[in-house]
Amino acid sequence: MNVLLEKLLLNNLLNDKDRYEIRQIFNFVDDKKKLNILNNFENIINKVLKIKSELKDQQEILLWKAISNIELSIKQAKNNWIKNATSSSIKSLKEII
Repeated sequence: MNVLLEKLLLNNLLNDKDRYEIRQIFNFVDDKKKLNILNNFENIINKVLKIKSELKDQQEILLWKAISNIELSIKQAKNNWIKNATSSSIKSLKEII
């Protein structure tokens, strides 16, 4: 375990899952890359947080699109039902007359 890495991991806004993943990556890279991670840790974390924020924004957009599509489908189904029911009623009335 790298003490400096653990210290850096405690001083930021990452969640437990992110910390775990960074530790796993850190353990598998060579010493040169470990040093690069430690030296550029703040930049790496900022990029990770930016990407997470962008993903959250995209998820929210997709959620609202999905909700809009569901609402539109319900409205169309209701209109089709009303149209079919009305046509059926008119046909029944014509048959009676």
